[in-house]
Amino acid sequence: MKTAVDLNDPRLVRLVLAVALPAVAGLAANAGHHAVNALFLGALGPEVLGGVGLVMPLFLLVGATGQGLGIGLATLLARRLGAGDRTGAAAVAVTALAATMPLGITLSVPIYLGLPAFAGALGPSEALLAPALAYGRMLALGLTLGLLQVVCDFIAIAEGNSRFSMIVLIASFALNVVLDPIFIFAFDLGAAGAALATLLSATAALACYAVYFLRRWGKVDLLGGKIRWSLLGPIGKIGVPAAATTLATGVALLVLMRESAVHGGDTGVAATAIAVRMMTLGQLPVLGFCLGAQSVVSHAFGAGDAARLKSVIRFMLALTIPATFLYAALLFFAAEPVARLFTGDPAVVAEAATWLRALFPVFPLAAFQSVLLVLLQSRGRAGLSALVGLAPQGYLLIPLLIILPLWAGFAGVAAAPAAAAVLAAVLGLFVARHEWSAIPRAMAPRLADPSIGPS
Repeated sequence: MKTAVDLNDPRLVRLVLAVALPAVAGLAANAGHHAVNALFLGALGPEVLGGVGLVMPLFLLVGATGQGLGIGLATLLARRLGAGDRTGAAAVAVTALAATMPLGITLSVPIYLGLPAFAGALGPSEALLAPALAYGRMLALGLTLGLLQVVCDFIAIAEGNSRFSMIVLIASFALNVVLDPIFIFAFDLGAAGAALATLLSATAALACYAVYFLRRWGKVDLLGGKIRWSLLGPIGKIGVPAAATTLATGVALLVLMRESAVHGGDTGVAATAIAVRMMTLGQLPVLGFCLGAQSVVSHAFGAGDAARLKSVIRFMLALTIPATFLYAALLFFAAEPVARLFTGDPAVVAEAATWLRALFPVFPLAAFQSVLLVLLQSRGRAGLSALVGLAPQGYLLIPLLIILPLWAGFAGVAAAPAAAAVLAAVLGLFVARHEWSAIPRAMAPRLADPSIGPS
């Protein structure tokens, strides 16, 4: 089964679309999974939806670890493939997978045991706390499965097999949609049933990847690769800033849910949970496109082709910014109908509609930031990646979440992400201008970088 594409293909637009669109479809399915889960949970009442929303930031923090590891290995793997070093690429993939299992187990145990104290510290009512614990504890049991799936997805995307990743993610999503109503309603497991459906779907996805690697459908011979723990350093150099960005997002969501509870009560928490789901639905496809295209950018960097690298970045911007603008416009003009998909409570619908309209500038600005991060990560610019990535979800957003509600109440909570996105975009423009002009100079010494040289 041949699913890989030739990353040296001179038909650049076709190549980027061939690699990136399957990743878009895969992560769109992932976003759809979150949205459908919310629809089923919303049918149990806004308290259940709000309770699950309380613990989701914690699992986003865990997901940051997998995403950082995945981005680090994908960038390094694509560089090695670009330099013609398949043995080194296999070593990168095997080492990342070997590190994932103990990492997942190490995270699962304290989360499971500490979840009551964590959820209680956010100040929810008893109506929100019960579903939060039921959902969170079940999901904590399967953290390793989720992390392994993320790493496998990144390996396939990095070697040009984003089509296979798409197939697995869509199939996993479809299975989740089937299992959700069975476990939530038929077996009367409620919020825990939604988490159980997610874990079984991840297990099925890993079974697909077992077949993929055993039959050697990709470019990287995983079975012939050797674990080289020294590679965790170069992987971490690239992946830690990416993980820090997602970690900052998780911390910001914790603050967001806390401020929503303080200034909006249970109604505010439920409305915020809806807004977060719709943010995820709009941003994950863009992330998928950027992750898919990143393999082309990193491959071009490894091959020393500055013109090709710049062409890919221009195309990414031309596609993602208009697409996210249309999504933002849809949410703005259809805020109430969208909110009513999740709940029939008029108060929650009204608060959620305010939230969705306030998000209008976030999506196109986030698309610009995502493309800029691809450029920085592909060049190994760890410090600048952290500076840019942490801005809208971290050191700009968190202070705004604390300050704005003091004089604007719950409306200030909803306005904070948009304000942070605007400020982060201004910073990003300065960084992008400097890095764009530095690309040709950066290509010359690339082979001196031990992370992309021969193994």
